[in-house]
Amino acid sequence: MRADLFALYGAHVRARLTALRSQLSLVMVDRIVAAIFTAIALNSILLGGDAAAHRVGAALTAPLMTVPIAFRRRWPLIVGIVVPAVGACGSALWDVQSVAYPVSEFMALYALAVWTSRREFAIGVALFVAAAMLSALLPHGGVNGSALFAIVGVIAMLLARNIVRDREHKAELAERERDVAAREAVVEERARIARELHDAIAHNVSMVVMQAGAERRVLEKGGGSPHEVLETIEQVGRGALTEMRRLIGMLRSDAGEPLAPEPGLGDVSLLVAQVREAGLPVDLSIEGARRELPLGIELSAYRIIQEALTNALKHAGDARASVLVRYGEDSLQLEIRDDGAGAAAAVASGGHGLVGMKERVALYGGKFDAGHSAGRGFAVRVLLPIR
Repeated sequence: MRADLFALYGAHVRARLTALRSQLSLVMVDRIVAAIFTAIALNSILLGGDAAAHRVGAALTAPLMTVPIAFRRRWPLIVGIVVPAVGACGSALWDVQSVAYPVSEFMALYALAVWTSRREFAIGVALFVAAAMLSALLPHGGVNGSALFAIVGVIAMLLARNIVRDREHKAELAERERDVAAREAVVEERARIARELHDAIAHNVSMVVMQAGAERRVLEKGGGSPHEVLETIEQVGRGALTEMRRLIGMLRSDAGEPLAPEPGLGDVSLLVAQVREAGLPVDLSIEGARRELPLGIELSAYRIIQEALTNALKHAGDARASVLVRYGEDSLQLEIRDDGAGAAAAVASGGHGLVGMKERVALYGGKFDAGHSAGRGFAVRVLLPIR
């Protein structure tokens, strides 16, 4: 559980950093646009043929329309009020036009429509309409032009707000659906792991019962040394208790399934042969001395190899795969690699995929890494502690 929390927190931090970098890049774009618009507006004013008084007034007014664009993401309400109001009043006072003015007003009104709350938007719209109508009282103003500007501006803001909010709502719903699907996949995989561990524990407990019965019969006959039998009972019993502790807390499905021998690392060669027959060439390498491991680790290692090869078979395309099983002193290392062009399935049907591998590794406190190789292909690397 702690590992899951750390992984979730790390993913959240990475998502926030990515969003922050994207936001910073967009802010930089706004600043560049504001500088360009300011230069265009001043150039139009200084090179225009208007009266000197008008040029001076327009030159003083222009930066109030273009510079705030650099801060529209941070203060959308203020920028959405100031820029259109200054534009309407400046046009009515100085009667000087520039291509930068309508574009600046559009960007400011878009910020007001999209990046404000409902209350701020209502305030911004009211002040925008008031400023537009007040500009009609200025020397070069007109009631018809001001009313048309206010009506078109309000309609454009309402359309932009509805379109963007609807898109954001759909994106939020899609994100929630992905989260629900991911959680369901985790729950399903944990249930499947719990069923398999239940079978392994049942096998261990059955061994304890059989050994205890054999010891009872030996003691009843009064012959033989019970040391080896008791040692076997102790080892198998400890293994069963260990697996039982891991099983507690796992989601257990009520669906009944018949008990059957669970596969282990000894069955990997048969699995590799089956994958070869299915059309994916696989090389199997085993390093270190083969030894008996806890049934849960044997089962998890087999399932991880099975799921990785299944993903490679489905998504790698025309490729070759390799499986490495390395027995360490206190750990078991697995590496399943392919040289195909496809990508591994994050959640495949039937509970297979990266979700299942992560859950199995986390169950034993191991390390899991999966991703595209430096050149071509996909690799899954697992480290399972065995002490």
